[in-house]
Amino acid sequence: MRISPFKESIAIKAKYYPRDQVAIIYGDEKITWYELNERINRIGNGLRNLGIKKDDKVAILFHNTPAFVESNVAIQGIGAIPVPVNYRYIANELEYLLNNCDAVCLIFEEEALPVVEEARKNTPHVKYFICQGKEKHNGYLDYNELVEKSYNIELRVRPNLSEDDLALICYTGGTTGRSKGVMLSYHSIQYNQEAVFNFLMKLLPPAKDVELDIFAKNEFERKIELAAGLFGGSIFDFMSDPILRDKVFVYEAPLKKGPGLPPITMATKEGKLKFFTGKPKRWDAKLYGHIGDHIRDFVNLLPYKYTIKGRLELLPKLVWRFLLGGIKISGPLEIRIAIIRALMKTPKAKGKMTMLIIPPLFHLASYALFMVQWLYSGSPIVFPKSKSFDPGEVLKLIEREKVSFLFLVPTMWKRLLEHPDINKYDLSSLKIAVTGAALMRAKYKKQILRHFPNAMVLDAFGQTEMAPVTSIKLSAEEDKVKDRSVGKTLAGIEVRIVDEEGNDVPDGEIGEIWYRGPTIMKGYYKDPEKTKAAIDENGWFHSGDLAYRGPDGEIYTVERKKACINSGGEKIFPLEVEEVILDHPKVDNVCVIGVPDEEWGETVRAVVVPKKDVIDLTEGEIIEWCKGKIASYKKPRSVVFTKELPLSPVGKVLRAKIKELYGKPVLK
Repeated sequence: MRISPFKESIAIKAKYYPRDQVAIIYGDEKITWYELNERINRIGNGLRNLGIKKDDKVAILFHNTPAFVESNVAIQGIGAIPVPVNYRYIANELEYLLNNCDAVCLIFEEEALPVVEEARKNTPHVKYFICQGKEKHNGYLDYNELVEKSYNIELRVRPNLSEDDLALICYTGGTTGRSKGVMLSYHSIQYNQEAVFNFLMKLLPPAKDVELDIFAKNEFERKIELAAGLFGGSIFDFMSDPILRDKVFVYEAPLKKGPGLPPITMATKEGKLKFFTGKPKRWDAKLYGHIGDHIRDFVNLLPYKYTIKGRLELLPKLVWRFLLGGIKISGPLEIRIAIIRALMKTPKAKGKMTMLIIPPLFHLASYALFMVQWLYSGSPIVFPKSKSFDPGEVLKLIEREKVSFLFLVPTMWKRLLEHPDINKYDLSSLKIAVTGAALMRAKYKKQILRHFPNAMVLDAFGQTEMAPVTSIKLSAEEDKVKDRSVGKTLAGIEVRIVDEEGNDVPDGEIGEIWYRGPTIMKGYYKDPEKTKAAIDENGWFHSGDLAYRGPDGEIYTVERKKACINSGGEKIFPLEVEEVILDHPKVDNVCVIGVPDEEWGETVRAVVVPKKDVIDLTEGEIIEWCKGKIASYKKPRSVVFTKELPLSPVGKVLRAKIKELYGKPVLK
């Protein structure tokens, strides 16, 4: 490839979409695909003029802003490798990352200048520091000047780029030591998000239901259809043609790369396009064939139909696919011609899915969801102007921008659901409520379903090293929500649950999850020893997560292996104790840790954050609350109260930090 995949997708949209079609909404600012592509070109050419080349590492330090997006894609556009930086890093953490990843350049936002200034002294290999802000700073290149003075020439990679080249190096949270640089390829990230789409398609109603006249038989089916329409509506757009409107189509596209798709049947029910999985007994036309070699290629054809020039370029591509055998079609000539006519027609809608992703983009859960789904859908991404999480602002944005896809981590969802004005907003636009990065309790999933009437909860489980999603749990009805279930694994990912000796455990028994598949990282950058410890000689990645497989075939999480407490020979999982304490009406948050003890080895301690304005919560009250709810040996022996728990930027409780602060046998 001469063009990086993410840059190519943006360039095509910039070329063929209307000039006013919006790519990013940042507060009140709207940036079009055309404007975004031009800025990316200028930044990329500016970096190339500095001597930055393919495979060089360029660190980027931004909150969720347009600058993160354009600098990231510009770096990839010249074949270099972006390294997103945690904007909460202090100087020595930033210094470590820059030295560890061999960064030749750091692009950063102005408010990080004091930290960068301190770290700069000990990062001799970083040749260029580029600051984005309102003012110029002595000794630093100016980001805005780089944009203004560089050429708007489409970026090409020299030498060629492959899908197996690194798309980025993503550093882990470093909650148990120094952060590790996870190396991820373009293919692993794209495959992972395409597998999410594959997962959704397999949950569609069966093709035999095409004979039914109703749009949905139950609440789950109604919501999965709404979600499928967001992902697939732009791809299967041709049903709008009058000749095709009442027809039944079967679409098969086995793919040489990626997770592929199940056979999909399409029909109109109650005036709405409906999707089914599988093939019915009767259809009006059947489409079969490789679209390019991959759905990625087909997605890039969709913007062509927005301009006269694009339609002229698109016509021979469609004629080949639909008339000359590129895609085999069984059905009358009239239908084939109608399909081409429909695909050539400019859509009335300018995008079906508006995305709002709040967790930081330097975390892979946000990065992968955003980058792939945003580019595939061609719809706007919304970034709040606030640098810190503001649930009121999120509610306003959902209503104002008619957000249909929202990603929050559990701590954010909790604050959003507890907002006193949540019932004052129109939240009906939301179709997919995504949660991940930590366990989402069932009671909060139920509240989401209550407050967002058209949304289903998509609980994504995984980790950075797996690019990142490994399994998904979908919930659409309150009475069917399950606690701790993270669903079933994505297509192409093998899973084992094993004991300490690496033997598979029976269903229902707790063990460590191991993964194998195409989304596994290439390794930890410059750390072959840790890579070897994480990925064994048979290609299995040892996740460190404890879980069990239920009788329903779903995976149920238990705890991180390292967090397990051993008290008198009994294993205690902190999460189980935390769930009990969290149900106390006066408790806002809690972290359970093991404390060294001469007699028992470890004893259980609960570090509790009382709810706002609660001043009378006592240690005895917490311990008494646990009686009868968990086994006696699991109850906390001591309780510490604090105003807040240290959290990572994605809302994970920093258990190692809490043990450091509150884990001594006797606290002063």
